[in-house]
Amino acid sequence: VVDAGAAVTVPSAASQSRKDAALPRGVKCIVHHYDVDLDLAGRALVTKAGDRVPFDDGQTKTAEQRLETPDVEDMFAMRYPARGTPIAAPKGPDDDPGRVRVEAFFRATYGATAREVEARLVTVTVGGVRMRVHERVKEPFLKVAARLEPLLKAPEVRKFFDDIGGTYNYRKIAGTDRMSAHAYGIAVDLAVKHSAYWRNGGSWSNRLPQALVDAFEAEGFVWGGRWAHFDTMHFEYRPELFEEGC
Repeated sequence: VVDAGAAVTVPSAASQSRKDAALPRGVKCIVHHYDVDLDLAGRALVTKAGDRVPFDDGQTKTAEQRLETPDVEDMFAMRYPARGTPIAAPKGPDDDPGRVRVEAFFRATYGATAREVEARLVTVTVGGVRMRVHERVKEPFLKVAARLEPLLKAPEVRKFFDDIGGTYNYRKIAGTDRMSAHAYGIAVDLAVKHSAYWRNGGSWSNRLPQALVDAFEAEGFVWGGRWAHFDTMHFEYRPELFEEGC
């Protein structure tokens, strides 16, 4: 029973702002975009499957260890460049902003098995190409398509959609035990013959035009060409990395 005469305390915008500020960088952005719960007392994010991911596990890690056993802090250890940043070679051998992913967040949000993911796939047309993607990223892909429409008249953009590498593919990243972003239907590889990939040897190089990269990044997709371990054909949906404050 509520006493009609009792004062009701409503958290102010300022108090909410202070609460958000107390969270480590990136935590609130994960909560905004992934199906996880915040355990503030336990300093962790919790998935519906019971996975507990600490904000910061207190471990000092190498770049490879961040990829293999990441916490929330590791996902944001390197800031992804702001939208519209001119294309340039990465500055260091482990300059891989956006490459670290906590797989538990992606399993909880997009599906933990091939069957779960495939039950939620839809078809969109981007750059004149039909693609199978997760239903949760349908709108971002369609927004990219709208941005690309006027650009596709230029042959230097059109050629990247003539023979794409693909979107959904339930598989692991080559040479690792980590699931690919393609396994969740949130990534696309453009024309392989016009791309560069670090595992193929050689130094960083790029043929993608700035306008094409800008179209994807504007809608929350990170680009593998921003990585020292470069994969210039690759874009994956990572909206948390573009949110202000993260």
